Amino acid sequence: MSTRYIIIGAGAIGSHLAAQLTLSGIPAVLVARGAQLEALRSGPLAVHRLDAIEEVPVTVVGGPDELALTSDDILVLATKTQDADKALDDWAWLPVDASTGVEPGELSADLPLVVLQNGIASERIALRRFARTISVGTVEPAGFLEPGHIVSLTAPKAGFFQVGALPARLAEDAELVERLVADFTAAGYLAKSYDDITLTKSLKLLHNILNGVDVLEGTPEEKAALSSALVEEAQTVYRDAGIASEFPEGLDVDLGAALGLASFTDSRAPRRSTWQSFARGASSEVDFLNGEIVLIARQHGLTAPLNERLQRVLGASHRLGEPPQTRHVSDVLSAAYVNGR
Repeated sequence: MSTRYIIIGAGAIGSHLAAQLTLSGIPAVLVARGAQLEALRSGPLAVHRLDAIEEVPVTVVGGPDELALTSDDILVLATKTQDADKALDDWAWLPVDASTGVEPGELSADLPLVVLQNGIASERIALRRFARTISVGTVEPAGFLEPGHIVSLTAPKAGFFQVGALPARLAEDAELVERLVADFTAAGYLAKSYDDITLTKSLKLLHNILNGVDVLEGTPEEKAALSSALVEEAQTVYRDAGIASEFPEGLDVDLGAALGLASFTDSRAPRRSTWQSFARGASSEVDFLNGEIVLIARQHGLTAPLNERLQRVLGASHRLGEPPQTRHVSDVLSAAYVNGR
């Protein structure tokens, strides 16, 4: 049998990956729920591209009780980090069909798991259950418009995937990483393997901590000032915590050339993932982005007051059910914000 990807989570990233794999002839099953599941049971996934809407007949299920796992399956976690623990609990301890060449008693936790989240917290959650965990840093400007529809204006590549094994110690893990890179490449992504994926994703986090700025109201100049200050503070935390001492100005690829400038500048280009979550009234990932910087700081006897303020502002906004851009940049930059922080 050929490798089959079981993609858990049918938001923008998971749905787009399922579409790209399906179009390339690589077996993929998308695990969806709610209105997205209903829409994809009744018709194809509509992918809004630069010049057309492409309809892709993805295979969809509502959960693990709707399919039998085999030894050739690879699980892909494509939920947001805040939903990872529940999703992994649902999928970790399932039987694998013994007729597919596995030892009796083998479980889904023995299968490879690919983690697609922003931040660096999901890997620790995954490794509690899955020994063969592969971490992937994703740069994929895709958006979830409405049930059954996503937008992706990238061209010529579908996105950029940074792929590495956790822990990177076994020959079979290296082989698995190369297989993933090959499949993602065949599916239209720019994919590269990395020996130290933890450091790679930690550096990518310096870009993701700016996601929340997109939710705030303010001028471009005010947002740029806040963004610069957030990154500078996070870099100081990294240096003092011994995580990294050097910081490249950008990713090690030309994203404009790989993904196309339209994916960032077109009026239909998706907003950052945190903005999309607020707009849909979904849970926010800020605790695993800016909150990750805060956590690292606290674990090392340090402080990250600016990242903490942004976390608090967006956390309070989400709790109140406020729409995007209800709060202003000054709510974060103000030294007099809650409790003098």
